[in-house]
Formats: sequence, structure tokens, C-alpha cells
Amino acid sequence: MTKIISTVLLTSAVIMNAQVGINTTTPEKELSVNGTMKTSGMVFKSPLEKLGADENYTFIIKSPAPENKITAYNDSFVPNSPAPINLIQFKITCDPSDKDWVNEFDTKINSNKFLVVISSFGFTQAVRTYSADWLTPVPQIFAYSSAGTWKLKADYQGFAPDNSFPTGEWTLNLLVFDKAYAKELNSTQDLGTSTTGAAAAPLIQ
Repeated sequence: MTKIISTVLLTSAVIMNAQVGINTTTPEKELSVNGTMKTSGMVFKSPLEKLGADENYTFIIKSPAPENKITAYNDSFVPNSPAPINLIQFKITCDPSDKDWVNEFDTKINSNKFLVVISSFGFTQAVRTYSADWLTPVPQIFAYSSAGTWKLKADYQGFAPDNSFPTGEWTLNLLVFDKAYAKELNSTQDLGTSTTGAAAAPLIQ
């Protein structure tokens, strides 16, 4: 009996130190799973192990109902599901009475979940002023959060396309970040009567 117990303990020790594979005959780690896994909890080593030279990473998300699975991000199974970083383009036709003014365009993007940045823009018409001809038109273009969604504003303030031109169209390219991956830091600075200044404290460091 003593010999049998010793043999079992020795065999267990060997198995504990080996690499185990599920659905794979060539495990690369102590436990390698080729397939899906379900668990009620997970503990990660701290610090996390660095990726090897031949390893890669992917974004993990919860797939939509009714599956509600944790899976690698793939926009093919739900084309309109958000990614961690999204590129959205809006083409907005202006009010014919003004031809270049978008005062408030509701993107319907949830401002509690996402951060919106206007990455680039275009406008279809040339603009002019009816005052001094040396003035250079500068567009006012920005995204702002209001009533829980992101709104857009675009305008050449004080300028307008010539009356003979058609109504203008803005093209606004937005970068939309999931707030789980990006922070929004707002800081208002007042230079007073000086032309130089500094933030009271670093916003990030």
C-alpha cells in the first residue's frame, strides 16, 4: 500500500509540472486551450506576462444578445456594433438660407459611453466676406456633449458662400473612442493679461 501511494504522489507531481493542452496536442503554456472557455472568475498574474515575439493580441468584447458571450472583436457578426476606436463620416447639407451654417447636428452618439473627436473636415463651396477683402475665413468646427449625446457645429462665422453658389455641404470625419479605452480631460485656462501661461497641474503624467 505504501508503494502505491508513493507512486500516485510522484505521478501527480510530474503532471502538475507538465504543459496541459485542451483540444491541442502541442500546448505552449502550462495550460493551452484551443476553443472557448467559461469560468466564474479569473485571476491574472501581476505583473502581466509580456507577449512573446511570435504572439499577438486582440480586443475582447461581449457579443450582443442573445449570445452575450465574451469573444474576440469581429465586426462581421454585428456590422453596427462599436469597436474600441471607430471612424464615422457625416455629410451634412446646410440650411439654404445660410449655405454654410450647421448650428446643431445631433449624432445620437451616447456621450456617456463614447468620446468624439473631429479628425478632419471638408466644405464644398468657397466662402467670402462682404467687408474688407483681406479677412481670411476660419471655420468654427467642434463636437460638444449636450443632453447625453454628441452634437456637431460647423460654420464660417461672419462669412458665407456667394448667393450664386448652391447650398454647401460639410464632410465631417469623426473618431469615436469607447470611454473604457480613452479619457476625456477638460481644463479651462485663463491667461489674463499675459501671452504665456501654464496649467496649474499636469492633467496626465
